Amino acid sequence: MKAKLLVAVVADELEEAAREIAREEGARGMTLLSAHGMNFPEHITFFGLTYLGIETVLVALLDEATAARIAERLNVELKLLEPFQGLAFCLPVDGTGGIDIDALHRHIADHAPAGRLEGGDR
Repeated sequence: MKAKLLVAVVADELEEAAREIAREEGARGMTLLSAHGMNFPEHITFFGLTYLGIETVLVALLDEATAARIAERLNVELKLLEPFQGLAFCLPVDGTGGIDIDALHRHIADHAPAGRLEGGDR
């Protein structure tokens, strides 16, 4: 089983919805980081100030299928492809230490809602 690192950068007001989507799709643990974001070109606000949005970075190590499914749902349901909302993507992981990715996949398969796994209807 291959592992993927799910990285989602979302506007602060979308954090709770992002966490809920990840949990619904089988993520059992994640790391949340507070951040400030800048866009290029810069988003200029009232009085010509540069907007530095408050954002949350969600990071989770998951099996390949679960990570891709969560990233897709985040991008669609939270409209992350629109300006100033955020983004979600997956990165390959060459090796893992301290985690059995096959056991993680089995846990997700045992606890995910029906129809949420590979090949399931949505």
